[in-house]
Amino acid sequence: MFLLLCGAGSGFAQEVTASITGTVSDPSGAAVGGATVTARSVERGIAYTATTNDSGLYRIAHLPVGSYELKVEKPGFATASYPAFVVTVNQVARVDVGMKVGQVSETVEVTGAAPVLETDVTQVDTVINAATNDNLPLAARNYVQLTLLAPGSVTTNPKGFRTGNNTADFSSGRPLINGNREQANNFLLDGMDNNQVSDNLLGYTPSPDAIQEFNLITSNAPAEFGNFQGGIVNATIKSGTNSFHGDVWEFFRNDVLNSNSWSNRIHQPDPLPKEKVRWNMFGATFGGPILKNKLFFFADYQGQRFNVPSSSSANTVFTDLERTGDFGALCSAGFDGSGNCLGSGQLYNPC
Repeated sequence: MFLLLCGAGSGFAQEVTASITGTVSDPSGAAVGGATVTARSVERGIAYTATTNDSGLYRIAHLPVGSYELKVEKPGFATASYPAFVVTVNQVARVDVGMKVGQVSETVEVTGAAPVLETDVTQVDTVINAATNDNLPLAARNYVQLTLLAPGSVTTNPKGFRTGNNTADFSSGRPLINGNREQANNFLLDGMDNNQVSDNLLGYTPSPDAIQEFNLITSNAPAEFGNFQGGIVNATIKSGTNSFHGDVWEFFRNDVLNSNSWSNRIHQPDPLPKEKVRWNMFGATFGGPILKNKLFFFADYQGQRFNVPSSSSANTVFTDLERTGDFGALCSAGFDGSGNCLGSGQLYNPC
């Protein structure tokens, strides 16, 4: 169970938030100082404000990821309003605003999307959002498998992402990023360290339905990050909004729907039956407002029942003659006068 409460006055870690920055200028291109810039969360109704300095610069930091509407006000100028645009985890979105002379009561609306350029950071990253988390098939619902979508991210252990061991387990899969070992990654969850101590395994894997998005930084990470040579997998959990939302799910794997494996079919003329599998993963998420525009909640649960009944397997044991030291049956082509096998199957005394 993961429970998250968000309030308007809460402090958010820099690692899992976004920022909006830019320059405000008048029609001549001169800087406009003292202008009030307001970013309003579309989902939560919370407003975040900043004031431009003498150079016309503003910065609104520690924004939870999501959609924002931007408004700029200054006496003597018409209010500039930008439609909603999305900011993602670790993003520094640049929105430069040009104001027109007029009354504050007048509003100049920008008809196109806000020019959200990310020119203030040098990191190379890939953002995987909630829709991708939910819609792409994951054999064991391990969101780390989606890191393989990023350039420079590979694995030598694809089976490790399908074991269902989504916590600190030496068989669980992790990406190898830019040629580094899998132990060279740093996993973060809502700004907190999410690494197992001895081998940098993933400490805790939330349900993909509970993840708002995650960001895989593969190069030129900002100075606040450390403990990595490969990549930084930075995930953030969803929060409540002004609307109630949630989902319920059940994923199952069953041998009735599986084909038999090649290793079982190779035993001819009597192939082995396919392995039995009974695997169920189920859960739900739910979030919404406690006090609209102020306080929100979000909770999720995921359960797993992984049952593998006994299955048939083939093993080779010594025959009665082989137990007495007679391995002649292995040489089907017969022996020469010196007692050497004419075909394959010759055994040699190791002593």
